[in-house]
Amino acid sequence: MTKIMTDLLEPAIRRAIKAVGVGKKGSKSLEQALIDELIQDFRENRVSAIAKGAFLGALMIKGINEQEMQLENALAPGIFKDAQRLMDFIAPEVPTVIKQIGIQFLKGQTIDQSNALALGRFLFSSVPGDGMRGLAASVLRVRYETPEEYSGLLSSMEETVSADFRGTVPAGDPVIQLAEPFDGVDQSYLITPLLADCIQQHGYRVMNLVGRNSGPKFGNTLLDLAQSSDSRFIKKTSDCDNNKPQGGWYLHQADLSSLIDRWVEIRREIIKRPFLSTLEKFLNPFQAQMMITSAFHPPYTEKMITIAQRAGFPGAIVVRNGLEGSLAFALKRPVKIMCSARQKDGTYLRHEFEIDAEKYLGVTIPIEEKLTNPSLSDNRRLIETFRKAGKTDYDLFDWRVQVSSAGLIQAIDWVKGHGGGQES
Repeated sequence: MTKIMTDLLEPAIRRAIKAVGVGKKGSKSLEQALIDELIQDFRENRVSAIAKGAFLGALMIKGINEQEMQLENALAPGIFKDAQRLMDFIAPEVPTVIKQIGIQFLKGQTIDQSNALALGRFLFSSVPGDGMRGLAASVLRVRYETPEEYSGLLSSMEETVSADFRGTVPAGDPVIQLAEPFDGVDQSYLITPLLADCIQQHGYRVMNLVGRNSGPKFGNTLLDLAQSSDSRFIKKTSDCDNNKPQGGWYLHQADLSSLIDRWVEIRREIIKRPFLSTLEKFLNPFQAQMMITSAFHPPYTEKMITIAQRAGFPGAIVVRNGLEGSLAFALKRPVKIMCSARQKDGTYLRHEFEIDAEKYLGVTIPIEEKLTNPSLSDNRRLIETFRKAGKTDYDLFDWRVQVSSAGLIQAIDWVKGHGGGQES
């Protein structure tokens, strides 16, 4: 079946969200045929509350054109010019304070940290109002979130953490938190367990944050890899002792917070990755002294460093220009690593450096790894072989482990050497 045929079989509302909910630069206007389908689906009540909110929120932030105004035929005359009426249509049941935030969003306005906290408490609750949940997630994505909005939302997420993860962390080596995207990789092998091994050998405990894949990409994830092997999933804070398991500990988001895990289903309906795909990485129940994450697109490096600082991490490392969906370094292009270290006066010192795999390894690398639907069992075999022998029969895998491990240890040493690896 061709991609065009597959796209046409997809519900109109999903195709519409994909068009208008991309972002500041990628959103597109709706074609007439799709507008006609949407009118019919709205009239026949075939659009869920979540998808309705996500679509209409993104449409208003994108800017509605004359052709798209035809959608009023299925809603109400003049509704796109009256944010209050549109909000009542999207989520009539939500509390007044949340409805006012929705109106601000529809008008393209931002909110302060206290209102973001109130919004987050609503979003991560079980009270009715999924239309507003879809709207908020979509609007924040399309127009980009402010640091104040991120801070308030992250605080609300922290409030949902299970009591099992609110205890005192046992004494031992400093904790480093690894948090890569939950949608995994579909063109390369994961090497994260080997990176964790390397970090632990340098005197740290490693905590891997994992969670169910909400899409829109569905590749092999670190959760898949951990569940298919003999990995240790932690169930409470007191389990994190200094008997470090191979590959570090794994913390499943569903165990950490059922209210956050519930968003997997919501995110599958709104399709696009919302603010949550960034913020979920910064929950820190084990008081990690450093966190390591990745950013594929350049603007997100600065964003993630800022969030890490506001979240209270003494040290943070963001890998950019690596392999999308993981912490693994690229082999055929330089990788940039941004480090942040908190100083005694509370300010942060930053440093960025670059690693070129060919220069570091002293070899000519023929190609960048680009697989098609890589096998999870092959991935597991490569990891087990490397652990036993220090190499495999696949040079690209070995080189990637070597350069990624070296780059991360260099970054960790810089953060520690500049005060960022110390307990708060």
